[in-house]
Amino acid sequence: MKILNAIIVIFVFFTSVYAETLTFEAQNEKAQQAINELYNMNYRESNRLFQEILETEPFHPLAPMGVVATEWLYNQQSEGYETGNKKLLNEISSALDIYKSQIMMQPDNAELLFYYGTTMGLKSRILLAEKDWIGVLISGYNCMRYIKKSEKLNPEFWDVYLPLGVFNYYVGISASYMRIASWILRESGSKESGLRQIALSARNNGYGRYEARGILSFVYLYMEEDFATSLEFSTMLAEEFPANPYYHFLSAEALISLQQYKEADDCIDKIRSLMPTLKGNMVKEYILKLHLLDGSMALYKKDLSTAERELKAVIDSYNLEMDWHLSYAYMRLGNVYDLKGQREEAVKYYKKAVKLNNRASACKWSKIYLKEPYSD
Repeated sequence: MKILNAIIVIFVFFTSVYAETLTFEAQNEKAQQAINELYNMNYRESNRLFQEILETEPFHPLAPMGVVATEWLYNQQSEGYETGNKKLLNEISSALDIYKSQIMMQPDNAELLFYYGTTMGLKSRILLAEKDWIGVLISGYNCMRYIKKSEKLNPEFWDVYLPLGVFNYYVGISASYMRIASWILRESGSKESGLRQIALSARNNGYGRYEARGILSFVYLYMEEDFATSLEFSTMLAEEFPANPYYHFLSAEALISLQQYKEADDCIDKIRSLMPTLKGNMVKEYILKLHLLDGSMALYKKDLSTAERELKAVIDSYNLEMDWHLSYAYMRLGNVYDLKGQREEAVKYYKKAVKLNNRASACKWSKIYLKEPYSD
């Protein structure tokens, strides 16, 4: 909070008195550089660049949200998810104040309205991790009102279709109260339209294209089970940001599901080679994810002892913000016990996966395996 309050003071001082002036092209170039640093997980450098953009003219609408987002990611990396999320909730209001002051001067600026709504949407992201579905609905509704205004003002602002698509996809797989929100906002609320909208952002040249590609890779992998499409997007990201282990992880998961084990091994080796470069809590995260990959590879290669050991290591030390990967560890460990003929143990872990109720396909398959044991 103190950081962003200080930023506001600096911002007002510079814009009213002695602001350094750059061209729009220079601001956009620096914004793209900040985004590249962000997706290479250099959060401190990305934050520094976004603050420089915030302190110079002309005003760049991405800057306040960029400062908040990179500060959040850095805090998660260095202090953990819970601390990072708490600090984010305290800092969002200062960024929103900057947007409000700009919107008063430019009420029909589509980009300002979009980033104002998107910054509000960061709160929904925190509530989603807490499975506060009603909170997600209320916060998401407020966010979407401004994003819809942005879309109306500029339908060719491609970034706008990312949050619209995420909203529609989420509504399409959610309970009836989310469909009410969809009706109020006059959105289709189908997962098919949501995926099309996210893809529109992913395949165009807006700032949100990388985030859109990451979301599509995740959704097609863990929810839609379209592993080839997931691999298409994760490969694009891994090639552009080779130092980011997340994209190699998504690629490895997709390749395992496609039974392309040699290629999956290459991705796993790449993650291992990046381990010395990781910082803070990212080290623990990727140790855990390597256990998941190693256990999954062992399962599909029928090395059941290794699979059991590695998947139990995931479960015993699970500390990630979201529980999607935990549901797959439960399901795959259940698969191991079914193959070993230990049905009672298998059922125990399938029930744990189902109880998470996180909309991952692991929950769906675990329900099936409760009725019929997993087999080759």
